Amino acid sequence: MLPEAINNVKKSRMGENKITLSGIAMGLSRNEFVFYYQPKISLISGKMCGAEALIRWARPDGSLVPPKDFIPLAESTGFITEISRAMFPKLVADLLIVNDIDETLSISFNLSAQDLNSPEILNLIRLAIDNQKINPQRIQVELTEASIINSKDTIVRKNLEELAGLGVTLAMDDYGTGYSSIDSLSQWPFSILKIDQGLIQRIATSEKCATIVQASIRMAHQLGISTVAEGVETQGNYDFLLLSGCTEAQGFLMGEPMPLSELLIYIKKDKRWSGLPIGLIHMAQLDHIQWRKKLIYLITCAGFGDVRDVSIRDMGLELDHHSCRLGKWYYGAGQEFKGHPSFDRLEESHRVVHEISGELLLLAENGFSREEMTTTLRRLIKQSSLMLEMLQELENEALLGYSDLQIFSQWEVK
Repeated sequence: MLPEAINNVKKSRMGENKITLSGIAMGLSRNEFVFYYQPKISLISGKMCGAEALIRWARPDGSLVPPKDFIPLAESTGFITEISRAMFPKLVADLLIVNDIDETLSISFNLSAQDLNSPEILNLIRLAIDNQKINPQRIQVELTEASIINSKDTIVRKNLEELAGLGVTLAMDDYGTGYSSIDSLSQWPFSILKIDQGLIQRIATSEKCATIVQASIRMAHQLGISTVAEGVETQGNYDFLLLSGCTEAQGFLMGEPMPLSELLIYIKKDKRWSGLPIGLIHMAQLDHIQWRKKLIYLITCAGFGDVRDVSIRDMGLELDHHSCRLGKWYYGAGQEFKGHPSFDRLEESHRVVHEISGELLLLAENGFSREEMTTTLRRLIKQSSLMLEMLQELENEALLGYSDLQIFSQWEVK
């Protein structure tokens, strides 16, 4: 049954091919809606890491109607949930096929706040995980900032939190187009930030856009959120994102949206895109400096200030060299650089830095002389400086190995 709103919808003026709600409903019942998949490339490995499922309406006359021509009408009438409900099983079937070829690939798809206003879609996802044994970590749900800001219903928040609890990844889509994106990131359980293609495509012509993109990537990194750049169409933009520490890229440069059959061929080709995650080396340097500053601040508050009861262990400072941000990079994405002498030497130096931080902590907790504390702090700074030299050397080595970057003629990565 169609919703009652169908009788009140005005027909859009598109000549003989006008889009109407009844036409959308009939197309859905005739199985005319299909998914096209646009590849996503990891800027860490240079390989395909997933794809976004983009809905298309394949009409009997052979025309392919893009979502911008029918989704707004479906959303304004509430029919969008009917489409999501009907298309999700197709998505699951396609995901199973994709993962049978490569189990590391993820598929993202778009939901609206209306889809999450009831437990129905949530139940479909839960059943797919339980009954069809799909890996929840291979499902990504994309939501635009506008859709969740306009929804004040606590049910949407509850269902999103349940999805995150199931292991499903949540992505904020079209970041940079809304008016309170940062506030949304602080309130909702997103783990991926998709930077809007408008910003990405103006990188080469607008220094402001380039700075905003870099700042957004850095902010997401500090929040532990991955970044996906949309609309990457030139090698220059790809290189800029690589140097800025972005984690994934999506756009016509790497592949246009394609049917599942073409996507499977694309996967089998296993193409490796150029570049190493050079930008993440720079991020690692900034992460370490931030960690060191926090440590020294806490130690000096406890030892040299008027307040000596600062609980350093409760201040969220990672004392284990595996768990700080630099350590997570080193034992994670940084392994791409294994074999580089400066990278291999870094591990021991980093471990020593954390050993010294442990000494400082014991001094602060058990009492110390200022001379003893100052001496230990100087040891920390010396070892930290050695680490930063190694990271800078690694960054220079990586840049020399990727010396054909077009972006050098456009913007300096700060």
